[in-house]
Amino acid sequence: MSDPGAAAGGAAVPAMPEGLNRAMITVSVMMATTVIIMDMSIASIALPHMQGGLSANQDQISWVMTIYFMMQGITMSATGWLAGRIGRKRLYIGTLIGFTVCSMLSGSAESIPEIMFYRGLQGMFSAPVVPISQALMLDSYPRERHASALAIWGMGVMFAPVMGPVIGGWLTDEYSWRWVFYVSMPFAALGVIGAIAFIRETPKDRERRFDWLGFICLGLTLAGIQFLLDRGEVEGWFDSNFIIGIVAVIGLSFYLFLAHSLTTDNPFITRSIFADRNFVLGLIFMFLLGVLVLSMNVIMPMFLQNSRGLPILTAALIMMPRGLGTLFGLVFAGRAANIIDPRAVIIFGFACVACSAWMLAGFTNEVGIVDFAIAAFVNGIGIGAIWVPLTTVSFWTLPTHLRTEASTLTSLLRNYGSGIGISVVVSVLSRSRATTHAYLAERASPYADAMQEPWLPSQWDIYTNEGLMALQAEVSRQALAVGFLNDFNLIFYGALFSIPLVMLMVRSSTARAAAG
Repeated sequence: MSDPGAAAGGAAVPAMPEGLNRAMITVSVMMATTVIIMDMSIASIALPHMQGGLSANQDQISWVMTIYFMMQGITMSATGWLAGRIGRKRLYIGTLIGFTVCSMLSGSAESIPEIMFYRGLQGMFSAPVVPISQALMLDSYPRERHASALAIWGMGVMFAPVMGPVIGGWLTDEYSWRWVFYVSMPFAALGVIGAIAFIRETPKDRERRFDWLGFICLGLTLAGIQFLLDRGEVEGWFDSNFIIGIVAVIGLSFYLFLAHSLTTDNPFITRSIFADRNFVLGLIFMFLLGVLVLSMNVIMPMFLQNSRGLPILTAALIMMPRGLGTLFGLVFAGRAANIIDPRAVIIFGFACVACSAWMLAGFTNEVGIVDFAIAAFVNGIGIGAIWVPLTTVSFWTLPTHLRTEASTLTSLLRNYGSGIGISVVVSVLSRSRATTHAYLAERASPYADAMQEPWLPSQWDIYTNEGLMALQAEVSRQALAVGFLNDFNLIFYGALFSIPLVMLMVRSSTARAAAG
């Protein structure tokens, strides 16, 4: 991952725009970012409809999301080198155009192999857009306004995955699952026009060679971990020789990447970037943000649809308070960044995530809509409150010429954390559901007191076929609910564990002094 400004002596960033040009860059970047990030979540709520429309099973349709994240993570790692090689503006515009074309092709797909191919390409083209957008926002505003700029940009980064299921649910319900891909095309086109008109090109760095060994080893590691978590439950984890082989590939490729990066003169990731303590800690928290917070984008709508039994559009609308909470958290964090210690705001954000997860872990299948909406709103506040100060502090002491590469790493860790988080919560859901179903089924005995009148409702009469079918459906429903509650508990403890780690970050006053 090359630094596009290294050869230029740190001058890769063009003169800071002002006035109308800065405003138009902000609008264009926000539009492109919103479209890319919304695409990651908007498809998730339409997966059941895609499964029916493409005659696929559950295992096959899950690859629509998995292959997107895998290809995005692998390609994103090369964004820094590509930006230096062909120019940041050219890369940004080219990938937006490619993403738009692949969105159209994904919407017109007629089979599982076809949509998997186009979704893989879509993930590749989407990879450079978000990190370049973040670097553009940081370059367009002076250091003292970075918190406010990131709060504005964060409305797209954090608000899009929350609103994605709402828009996707409405489009799927009113039209077809294909429209969850078509809807992004006009907005991406506007982002391309804005980039052509207002974004300035950066100098190229064609002297630095591409580290193919580092790229291949890192790509194998990222893809292997994602594949392991996605397929582990299905394959039986370490009872499968295939999974053992994947673990061996991950271990070997990561070892080679690490050893090569520490000894070569041309590492894939610039070593000096890891000398900044705040940035390294920021990477860890970005990964935790993806695992603990963004994975909720998938399981909360699933709980409402599959466990609570609500229609897709109703579930999407109930998720809207989460978006409002995110907006509130972003505004609050943007205003508080220059008043109080940013670490306090990050702690507040993780506390909100923990509180919302604790509330969700206490819900049943009969939870009221208002109660769920309150928990979703609190969770949304946590998203916004974490993201702005975390990004600001992470970049506070980094040299300007490292921003594109640093933005790539933070986006990679956040998105990869989201993919890992989704795999983990789905795995926990599947295992908990199977275990709980077996436990409850064992106790559905005609000799148990709970299975006798008057304790057993008449519709669950175990002496009739209809009653047995109804009882089986209820046992499956309760087992699924327990799986969701275990996921929420996992996120609760993860958020609590993250809070004390925040204190390891350097105080804002120290960071300012270091930055000069």
